[in-house]
Amino acid sequence: MIELDEPELLAPRKRRVTQAAEMLGIDGWLLTTSQAVRTVTGAWSDDVDLFGEWSCPIVAAGATVLSPGRPPNDARIIDDVIDLLPVRGTLAVDRLGPLALDRLALLRPELAVEDAAMLLGAAKVPRDQVEIDVLVEAHRLTEAVLGSMVDLVRPGVSERDLTAAFTVRAAESGLDRMHLDTVFSVLPKEHDQASSWARGSWEGRSPYRELTTDRVLEEGDHVAFDAGVGFKGYTADVGWTLLASANGPSPAQEDLATQWDEVARRVIGAAKPGVSAAMLRAAALEGWDRDLPVPWPYPLYVAHGVGTELAEPPFAGADFAPEAEEAMVLTEGNVLMVEPYIWREGVGGYRAEYCIVVGGGGTEIVSSLPYGQRPDS
Repeated sequence: MIELDEPELLAPRKRRVTQAAEMLGIDGWLLTTSQAVRTVTGAWSDDVDLFGEWSCPIVAAGATVLSPGRPPNDARIIDDVIDLLPVRGTLAVDRLGPLALDRLALLRPELAVEDAAMLLGAAKVPRDQVEIDVLVEAHRLTEAVLGSMVDLVRPGVSERDLTAAFTVRAAESGLDRMHLDTVFSVLPKEHDQASSWARGSWEGRSPYRELTTDRVLEEGDHVAFDAGVGFKGYTADVGWTLLASANGPSPAQEDLATQWDEVARRVIGAAKPGVSAAMLRAAALEGWDRDLPVPWPYPLYVAHGVGTELAEPPFAGADFAPEAEEAMVLTEGNVLMVEPYIWREGVGGYRAEYCIVVGGGGTEIVSSLPYGQRPDS
């Protein structure tokens, strides 16, 4: 069954898509990824989750939405929508297989096909206040659930037990759409604890682990939390590091959180309209010891956008070419996650995520949890 987003949330996205299509010279679109369809049309379907993004996609041909649709590599998908497509001009497409593309070329020889990435990117910003309000609401609801979990993080409890408890509490709070598997994961304290994967591109990086297992927490474990939640067509990305200890953090452990906060605050201070992702990376590295790994987890980022997708541009600190980060420029209304990672041999790691809103009059931290310190300090 096809569901629709709230009209007041869809309206600004449709306005931006229409404007972008006119600017880019796009005459229509054929979209087969659920996120793209929802961004542009506000339509979504649980059938995608039940049967698969590829095998049973939701499809948008202009303003018309089909669910279930044929797989994107099935040429018959074109026959299903051909009367909804322009005869000539330019068609934006996000995902079609070779057989479908060949069929499209046969039936619409005067229709040029273009990657929909530019159109979809332009549909995201600048955001209206109603969209920012939903993003902030989603973030704070998720943080409230995480805050209720602090006392459960103790020796003798397994990572999987914590993930299950969070999922139940989130659902009870109305957050029942997880974009990613929720992670409670013990961070390594020694490089040799990460020897099974610390090779190739990972070699020489700060060891980082983001996978929930049956591991049982021990005294002094640093437990990283990370969750991605869907809410009214938008998302929340929340992370924090909790300590499994009845004794509280040591001075060295507290210092990890302090250093994390210093890096995060430098990035936040640099986040203004017109600033590039490359400048956010530079702020994170200002005064940083170049003999140490960069202060964010490989292959993630020190900051990224959040919106209809859990991670979207701008990306600061990702493994892009420098010119790519220079081209990602902040605009007023960007909602960013600022998420450094500090790790020290023999001590462990600390990672959390500030949620900020980039405004013309200044950048606002909207997070409600006491990041930059241990919850039990």
